[in-house]
Amino acid sequence: MTPPGKPPSTSVPARLVTARDDAPSGAVSTADGSAAEALAIALAKAFREHVRRAIGTPLDDSATSLAFVDHYLKVLRDPGHAGRSAADVEALVAAEAGAYFGEVVREEVGATWIGDGVDPLRLRLLVRPQFLYFAPVAQALEIVRWIAQPERDPDDDAVPVADADEPLDVAFHARTSGSPDDASWIAERLAELPEVTSEEYYTLTCRFETLQLVLELLATKHASEGRSPREYGLADYVDDLAGA
Repeated sequence: MTPPGKPPSTSVPARLVTARDDAPSGAVSTADGSAAEALAIALAKAFREHVRRAIGTPLDDSATSLAFVDHYLKVLRDPGHAGRSAADVEALVAAEAGAYFGEVVREEVGATWIGDGVDPLRLRLLVRPQFLYFAPVAQALEIVRWIAQPERDPDDDAVPVADADEPLDVAFHARTSGSPDDASWIAERLAELPEVTSEEYYTLTCRFETLQLVLELLATKHASEGRSPREYGLADYVDDLAGA
């Protein structure tokens, strides 16, 4: 799944899987599942209502509902937040859409929210079937910013970034221990797949399908290594990310 004109080494889904060299230390030190979950649930609830009012379609937290979310994000112009800057509106829409995306993952795959319970960009989902974590709101914000580009070229995968912004954590982070390590092995497998367009890549549907594929590949890899399936909980992630 490589974007047009790009070599396999920079395939779109492959760049979504990284080693944990940029592991969010804040997510470890403020691993408050209850506060993070409450924030995510509240944001997702608001998003469901906004989508229902805008396009008349109730969202049911299923993977197929992400197609309606992608449609909503593409046709959204001014959601009516008077007095807010464009950046503020993008951040709010991304927070709600990302939280909803995370709730879909929790329903369909199984995962645990962590974060400080205040900043949506600090929300992380810890996936249960495999050791894999990511920031749904950051992924949604990347998509919202790309859609919002004026007169954008559908084949241009560049995302505008405000000068004051830190780089968005948009990757699915896999484990780096073992030989071959999960992160490098997955990136290599994804780089072998056919290219995808930027229009496809900048959707939550693509992000969910990539997540599913990564989980399937990891399951295959671990089975070939003689490892039994297991679930990963908060303690597993905290121990690993803290270097235990």
